[in-house]
Amino acid sequence: MKKTIMKTFMFMFALFILAACGGQPKEEGNKASSSDSDDVPEMIEVSISTDPSSDQLKPKESFTIQAKVTQGDENVNDADEVEFEFWKKGQEEHKKVEGEFTEKGVYEIEKTVNEPGTYYVISHVTARGMHNMPQKELQIGEMYHGSSNEEGMDEGESYEEGSSEESDHGEGGIVAHVMLDDKLPVNEEVTLVGHLQKDNEPLTEAEIQFEVWKNGDEKHEYVDAKEGKQGEYSVAYTFKEQGEYHVNLHYKKGDMHSHKEKMVAVE
Repeated sequence: MKKTIMKTFMFMFALFILAACGGQPKEEGNKASSSDSDDVPEMIEVSISTDPSSDQLKPKESFTIQAKVTQGDENVNDADEVEFEFWKKGQEEHKKVEGEFTEKGVYEIEKTVNEPGTYYVISHVTARGMHNMPQKELQIGEMYHGSSNEEGMDEGESYEEGSSEESDHGEGGIVAHVMLDDKLPVNEEVTLVGHLQKDNEPLTEAEIQFEVWKNGDEKHEYVDAKEGKQGEYSVAYTFKEQGEYHVNLHYKKGDMHSHKEKMVAVE
């Protein structure tokens, strides 16, 4: 009888030890999981530079524009997309060129301009589930002086370039872009995409609507866009007829509200 009681006691004691040991890894696992969930990846950072330096750029001389992409102390050599948007101040047409990876997180394009003036470049970078699109102003060549260089100015009047492109900078210093090709197909679904940025950081959680209408028509259609990547808003849309269309990006964040428009040809 005593042996039976002793065996029972030893069996229950062994079960207790096993239960305690089995629960310990689970607790540690929960702690590790909680710690991992608190880790937030660092934002990608993008810096724009030129070679030669921006103060040495001249018309009709080739130069490179570079975007250095990093995440913390790490060079980002695996960006999904790096595009450079380049235009002269006052021009409606913005040309976009895909950047070529070189080394150590650097992507670049080669450019040549024929006329002096103020130019702008934006590097659109998508990497590791994030988007960043810093802008840089480039003064290429000397400032204009006199009417022979700038149409509509009086003789002797100096031409002063501003620090920003009015059509791209909205209320509160927000930079907005409509990312669409100049030519789009008719009766095929396309994606209307808009990018918003403030202080070189993606502007998130904004209210976005695309206003679409055919040139000359009174009827305007409004479609709501949703945010995917940070600062990127998109919605599917189908143009039913050929022609010239206005695509107007309306954005609202808090008390700030403005818009950015682009003309496209539907063929």
